[in-house]
Amino acid sequence: MANYIGLHVGHNASVALMINGKIKYCLQEERFAKIKNFCGFPKQSLNFLEKYIKSTKIKIDEIGISTKEINLFLLKYPLNHFFSVEEYHNFYGKDFYGKVLKGKSVSNYIRNLRKDKRFKNYNSIYSKTPDSKILNSFAYYRNITTNYLKKNHPLISNKINYLDHHTCHAYYGRFSIKYINNEKSCVVVIDSYGDRNTETIWIDDGKRNLRNILKNNQCELARIYKFVTLILNMKPDEHEFKVMGMAPYGKKKYYLEIYENVFKNILKLDGLKIVHKKRPKDLYNYLKKKLSNYRFDNVSAALQYYLEKTILELLKKINKRYRINNFYFSGGVSMNVKMYNLFIKEKFIKKLHNAPSGSDESLSMGACYFLNRSKKSLPLNSVSIGSPLIDVSKIEKKLLKYKRKIKIKKNVSHKYIAKLLQKNKIIAIAQGNEEFGARALGNRSIIVNPSDLGNIMKINAKIKNRDFWMPFAITILKQHHKIFIKNPKALESPFMNLSFDTISKNYEKIKAGCHPLDKTVRPQILDQASNKNFFNIINEFYKLTKIPAVLNTSLNLHGYPKSSDLSSVLETFFKSELNYLYLENKILIKKR
Repeated sequence: MANYIGLHVGHNASVALMINGKIKYCLQEERFAKIKNFCGFPKQSLNFLEKYIKSTKIKIDEIGISTKEINLFLLKYPLNHFFSVEEYHNFYGKDFYGKVLKGKSVSNYIRNLRKDKRFKNYNSIYSKTPDSKILNSFAYYRNITTNYLKKNHPLISNKINYLDHHTCHAYYGRFSIKYINNEKSCVVVIDSYGDRNTETIWIDDGKRNLRNILKNNQCELARIYKFVTLILNMKPDEHEFKVMGMAPYGKKKYYLEIYENVFKNILKLDGLKIVHKKRPKDLYNYLKKKLSNYRFDNVSAALQYYLEKTILELLKKINKRYRINNFYFSGGVSMNVKMYNLFIKEKFIKKLHNAPSGSDESLSMGACYFLNRSKKSLPLNSVSIGSPLIDVSKIEKKLLKYKRKIKIKKNVSHKYIAKLLQKNKIIAIAQGNEEFGARALGNRSIIVNPSDLGNIMKINAKIKNRDFWMPFAITILKQHHKIFIKNPKALESPFMNLSFDTISKNYEKIKAGCHPLDKTVRPQILDQASNKNFFNIINEFYKLTKIPAVLNTSLNLHGYPKSSDLSSVLETFFKSELNYLYLENKILIKKR
């Protein structure tokens, strides 16, 4: 068996290590840099990984980089780090795209960015890239990356492969999920852009042979969602979740009107290709003008309806043409969990699978799965594949400097934590390796009793500061989930990335972790083998309350990535109004 490293450079940069067909680590640069959705080279993640490689003396056979083409503009000027919503409006409007569309040079715009101190101090191996090279110089980018790896990371730069972006998405989407032999299936990848594609479709014959049947660069579903997010004065490439959360508040009469007048005529299905029907010359300004007279909730609902309708039509066509009823999803659009609630109700769909956090942060793992394609790869049974909290033996020593601020209780049982939850106390949990991806699954979590709506206000007041319409999620014990969740296809949902209807008579017990309007839920359905300690806490809570679930949200400050090591966990704890922190299922600390 061989060992591989996957490297994703760009938006949501990450590094993955596969040993003998199994993912050992997937490290996101945002956790080290403390910049949400970090765009650039994952330098600190790679440094962490190389230390592990040195200590274990494993040999790396190949490294796969998850793109052949990249826009160096975003690597030199990572807009998502620094741009305000207002600056994004200018960027997509008059200042950048406006000039391009008019045939004028963007050199002045680039020169102005170069003068901006925010970008001047940006730490990236691409920061000194000449302006003349930054727009379409893919060969120049590859050369910089290759030379940097050979110079600074000789242990892992034995053989460097530049792979296709969508191929990495597809291999991650299919092979990170438990494989069922002799099951013909389809992988659908839709995103904003990657190596000149926005939509690709792949067929798996059930014998681990993944074959591409379609490539398309005209599908702009993701870009439309991105632009509408901005038009609603939210940050693109970050706040699309907020638009999705707002969608249920729209009124059918009004969102159908918006769909007919604005969205319907932009794209169409041509066979399996989502292509331009009548593409406006300037998509951003077209949408901005067309949507200016409509309410934000109805706009959100119309957009979500448009996305769901279009992709559902695509799935129906795939089913009709290839007689396939098992679907897998990857790419940025796969993060839209709400659409799966519609798909699982369709009779022609037998099974659907959504790999955990299938946006660009997963591309490094996709590169590993692709390099290992001729061998057997193991699925992700857990996403606790990030950096560890700390050596358990060092926790007490680390806490000494905070002794005047906290009370420490040792050898705290799961039952004790359950009793605090019963009293509606909010508990932060940090244990083991951090979770990869966007969801907290018990290792970097904030948990609370899900039956009391008042707990939502408490969490928002103390730490999260979420918009009122944004729902939380739940973790529920697998053996009890059927009495709370409608799951007719018996789908697995261990990663909190599918959406289900709830059962009315039991809704009250989990209502704080559901969407307040449509009463849907995005659960982590947990078995004991996946996370024994977290399972036991919830099980003890069940014994006390007859509620086999907790509200579960990520341990982070608003606008920051999930806390990773003990230092960042403690920083989050002391900068918030949280009072309890449970470390390594061993130590409970409480603020004085």
